[in-house]
Amino acid sequence: MSTFHLEYQLQKGYVHNWLVAGPYAIAISDLDRFEGQDYKLQIARHHYRRISDINDPPVERESFQVGDTEFTWRYRRCLDDHFVDLSTFCHTCHYLRSWAYSQVISSSSQEVTFVLTTNGPADLWLNRQHVHRQEHFHRQDPRSVSFQGTLEEGPNEILVRFEEVAARECPYVMALQIAGFATQEIAVHVPTTIENVKRRQMFERAFEQAHLEHDIDYGGGGISMRWSDDLDTRCSYTLRLQDWRDRIYLEGSPEAKPGEVQAIGHQIVLQGGQYRVVLMPRPDEYYQSNVRYQRHLPVRVLDNTYSETLYGTFGERRKEALEDAAGRENNLYAEIAKFALGRWASVDRDLIVETTKKINQREDCSDFYLVGLLGMMYRTTGALAFTEKLERTVEKCVLNFKYWHDEPGSDAMCYTTENHSILFHTCEILAGQLYPDRTFTNAGQMGRWHREKGEKLALAWLHERGTTGFSEWDSNCYFEEDLLALSHLADLAGSEEVRELAAVVMDKMFFTMALNSYKGVFGSTHGRTYAPMIKGGQLEATSGITRLMWGMGIYNQHIRGTVSLACSDYVLPPIIPDIATDLDEELWNREHHPGVNKVTYRTADYMLCSAQDYRPGEKGYQQHIWQATLGPSAVVFVNHPPCMSEEGAHRPNFWHGNYVLPRVAQWKDALIAIYKLPDDDWLGFTHAYFPVYEFDEYVIRDGWAFARKGGGPPPSGEDAPSGEGTSSDGDTPSGKDTSSSKEPPLDEGRPAAGYLALTASQGLRLIKRGPSAYRELRSYGQHNVWWCLMGRAAIDGSFEDFQERVLALDVNFEELGVQCTTWRGETLSFAWQGPLLVNGKEQPITGFKHYENPYCVADLAAELMEIRYGEYLLRLHFELPEQGA
Repeated sequence: MSTFHLEYQLQKGYVHNWLVAGPYAIAISDLDRFEGQDYKLQIARHHYRRISDINDPPVERESFQVGDTEFTWRYRRCLDDHFVDLSTFCHTCHYLRSWAYSQVISSSSQEVTFVLTTNGPADLWLNRQHVHRQEHFHRQDPRSVSFQGTLEEGPNEILVRFEEVAARECPYVMALQIAGFATQEIAVHVPTTIENVKRRQMFERAFEQAHLEHDIDYGGGGISMRWSDDLDTRCSYTLRLQDWRDRIYLEGSPEAKPGEVQAIGHQIVLQGGQYRVVLMPRPDEYYQSNVRYQRHLPVRVLDNTYSETLYGTFGERRKEALEDAAGRENNLYAEIAKFALGRWASVDRDLIVETTKKINQREDCSDFYLVGLLGMMYRTTGALAFTEKLERTVEKCVLNFKYWHDEPGSDAMCYTTENHSILFHTCEILAGQLYPDRTFTNAGQMGRWHREKGEKLALAWLHERGTTGFSEWDSNCYFEEDLLALSHLADLAGSEEVRELAAVVMDKMFFTMALNSYKGVFGSTHGRTYAPMIKGGQLEATSGITRLMWGMGIYNQHIRGTVSLACSDYVLPPIIPDIATDLDEELWNREHHPGVNKVTYRTADYMLCSAQDYRPGEKGYQQHIWQATLGPSAVVFVNHPPCMSEEGAHRPNFWHGNYVLPRVAQWKDALIAIYKLPDDDWLGFTHAYFPVYEFDEYVIRDGWAFARKGGGPPPSGEDAPSGEGTSSDGDTPSGKDTSSSKEPPLDEGRPAAGYLALTASQGLRLIKRGPSAYRELRSYGQHNVWWCLMGRAAIDGSFEDFQERVLALDVNFEELGVQCTTWRGETLSFAWQGPLLVNGKEQPITGFKHYENPYCVADLAAELMEIRYGEYLLRLHFELPEQGA
């Protein structure tokens, strides 16, 4: 078979175009033999092979064999982070080995410097000669190693084999830079069987200029794809809508045109789940002429609509939530929902058995599912739905489990984060209660011993969370897991003290969510989160929970907490839904949780939240530091990314977390975020999530990005806004007009609308190509100051008025600071060091009380909280029972 070559150029010296195969995954079943902090290195050395396992020249779509496993070479193009990214999540420990191959064409023989960047060990073969091995493990922060090599004149084959030991989340990347060459004439060639390489590369360039307007759709009826206005080529192509199983729901053959919008799926109704829009050449080119290239654009379909207002009764919403959950596939909690609805005949008992097998292997997150199985045992034992065989299977699983890290056995389970801890304690309590006189085989102890141990640990956890809060503060991913555990304790714990304290901590958690939510969006700053959960409220793990508890949100794939609450007898105090749905009055809320001081400013038209002065300059993890929320999908925030991936294995990643944490201060509707990046920062930019299609109007002008959500036509006699976004790619610093601003009018008759204005001292640019097209405002620079202002039609007039007042502000940026007088007449000053000054007076940004807002004032570590709303008072007591009582 003839071989042809796709031709590319180095990007800043990096090879961006590769053939990739793998990973070859080896399960580590004997984990106990690898002990100590360097256990990963021991595993890698144990499985190391001096040979590459690649015997034939790699060619795109050709296959090769390693052991009993067949691999196929796939083309992969790197993004701006230069990474070949194979990051993954392994619930049990595995050794991974992957390969990347490319050719570089040198115009002469010359010495060069290779810089190989990986998370784990790696080898490099140059022209089939082994020239380098590096052995290191850098989990979230890949390490670069330099070494010398000689490029021959003409083509040079480069093969990189890179390894990892995966236990839970596994960042797994490789980047290769060629530096120090004497000539710019170094090209990159990728071998392929495609003869018409120019046509293939035209599709590759063109498809990068397409984007979906929305990442989430309801029922599949509103999926729209848009071609960039500056599309540099027209072509006929095939468009498909497929699900994750590659089933095709729609296919068409349109033509790509600049600015063209392609409606997808408007005539069909899709079941909720993950789909993708597939772009490819037309069938005659793709299949007959072998022009094989595809681009996939992911979209999530939800089969119910978002609720922004309270509706129905709790009983009605409870049935609705269980019905929604019962219709989902391949989920233990869907089967639990069927039990709760009395649909015993439709329960998938095989799925329950498969769940016990995974728990028996002690997969990470086993605690998430064992607690559900235990709840089923309590609520269905003796019922016809729970057969004797199934009961024995679950019983064996429960008796053999490892309930805490001090028990025998090595595994990949996580025990000591806040959410996992209480889940393990809950499992141990419920299991001990269920089998008090049975011996649990892993620890060799009786059930009553496990119950006593679990209760002691759980009470300590509950007391600490009750008096001081969460280090995983306001976590819209892990609050679900906390509530999963607590709802089982509040309903099923035999100890009255545990049962009551669990319910009280749930009350406190729901109060916290109520304070920091806007129309069902838990849009707070978060101690831990994931990218899909901060790009709007639709995919938050808490969204179904808030919809169940106070009618705002949406039911989505995160059903563990929702189903567990719907199955429990826990009763939410009515004062808390009142607070969650009270948007009539402006709310200024300050809180202090372990290690963090945070604020929330909420109005009828928006919410702005932030963590104040949280570890500035330190490396971050999954913390979400600030966010502006104007609606369920109209959210804006800024972060500092270490990579281009949104995979949860990267912590932080492109959108969630910060590689280096900023210094942030907020004064009600104004927020300043200062970023101080290292000189050798991998990407060299900070950026804002700014989803233009989720706003009713947006404008980018004079270095500012403006957005409006809500509001209809302006009152009679005023010029109507265009309703369409306009933009400029200028990178000029913003806010230099020194003209004075006038007092904003108060207009209660104007249609409700929220406004946002955002700028950066280093300028900003709307990204129009790639995965983040029309969702990202990027700003390059090591030292950068972002400035966010919020407004409302009710007090700030029209959207045009808002823009003009912002542009008229006197904004004075320093290298690491800013001073500005807002149109509210307040002068704000803030820098990398020193206090926040408002009108020259220092305002505290740390040292807050535990809660300080119109509903509650409570000290940190207080044993009592009082929450007031109108004439009602709720007292939450967190005292532990006296020893021996």
